[in-house]
Amino acid sequence: MKVIPALDIKGGRCVQLVGGKPGTEKIEIEDVLGVARRWQEEGAELLHVIDLDSALGTGDNESLIEMIIGDLAIPVQVGGGIRTVEKVQRLFEIGCERVIVGTRAIQDRDFVRELTSKYPGDIVVAIDSASDQVLIKGWQESSGKGTVSVVKDLDQFDIWGFLFTNVEVEGRLQGINPSLVKGLIRLTHKPVIVSGGITTVADLELVRGMGADSVVLGMSIYTGRIDLRKAIKGFR
Repeated sequence: MKVIPALDIKGGRCVQLVGGKPGTEKIEIEDVLGVARRWQEEGAELLHVIDLDSALGTGDNESLIEMIIGDLAIPVQVGGGIRTVEKVQRLFEIGCERVIVGTRAIQDRDFVRELTSKYPGDIVVAIDSASDQVLIKGWQESSGKGTVSVVKDLDQFDIWGFLFTNVEVEGRLQGINPSLVKGLIRLTHKPVIVSGGITTVADLELVRGMGADSVVLGMSIYTGRIDLRKAIKGFR
């Protein structure tokens, strides 16, 4: 199981939010590139970058993301507000390893069809779930669609896999909802990246036992609850 550090960008800074809600910043770091370099130095094999401004419709950090990709030796996967084919194309052109799509993919399966025909095996679909509903637009609205139905519907396309985030536990450092995670992983034969609520090494053990391909760590590594270097070595 791969352990992946998260780098969320808002207002040109590296931040960590609680439940994805603006104004709940628990972590704010000016030196975004320094954070990216730190995680690479600690052994990360992949960096997970989310443009929160783009997801929330309040801005765009694409130039900063391009700088990060150009600076690092490790691959980078990028998500947040990616809702056009042109945006996906630009991200691949600047060197993204994988592109994560959420809102538009949930609302428009033809968008997924078009992307996977152009970039087979390189697209990750984000399933951001709360109360068994998939959230959209930076987790600000419900799509009106259930988690299970969305996964089953989009599983047929040639995507790389799914990124599953339990928004209800995101950033709270209170652990995961094992049954929810396990249930989603069982819905698909494609790889699943698990995010949200992972707080301890015991949580990592649980998720590995469920068959997750990877986990994304955010608040836990920024607050020191999990040592990234040790986690990467321990779960490789």
